[in-house]
Amino acid sequence: MRIQSSADHDTRGLDAYFTPPEAVQALLLLEGHRLPSRIWEPAAGDGAIVKQLQASGRRVHGSDIFDYGAGYGVADFLAASPSPAIEGVVTNPPFMLALDFAAKALGEVPYVALLVRTNWLIEGSTRGRWLDRHEPQRVWMSAQRLPMMHRYGWTGKRTTSNTPYCWVVWQRGAQREPWQRFYWRDLLRTEAAA
Repeated sequence: MRIQSSADHDTRGLDAYFTPPEAVQALLLLEGHRLPSRIWEPAAGDGAIVKQLQASGRRVHGSDIFDYGAGYGVADFLAASPSPAIEGVVTNPPFMLALDFAAKALGEVPYVALLVRTNWLIEGSTRGRWLDRHEPQRVWMSAQRLPMMHRYGWTGKRTTSNTPYCWVVWQRGAQREPWQRFYWRDLLRTEAAA
């Protein structure tokens, strides 16, 4: 029985799996005022994160290593320098480069939020040892599967995700909090009713 399919690296290419808006809406509700005003989204893709953060009143610089036609600058985050005005990085990084994205961002800005597969936090000895030395202040685990993030250019059947995701947040000077679950459907329903 196949539990989870996985495309090989050649098929995945740049590992572009665009973020569902529900994930960003949940982050905005969970992090609220802790999210900085000036943010860089270095894996902007189709703009899912950029648009939601901008709609919340934040100034967001979007870029990506490839031009997906959304109007963002083309830049390799791992080789680029942030603007001095940037206060945080919020992104859904390519899974294969998530550790590199985290390490670089933490060295440059005081606030970092990455949307990653939950297993990113608990599997992998190199990543695990790095996380032991760079523990996040907050981990928001989605107790409900987010809508599927299909690979860029996917033309096959659309389906729900079988992969759990979480937001991992580092914030310089903040106290560590216990990992918490969130129920994005409930969060968004409550927000819509308010």
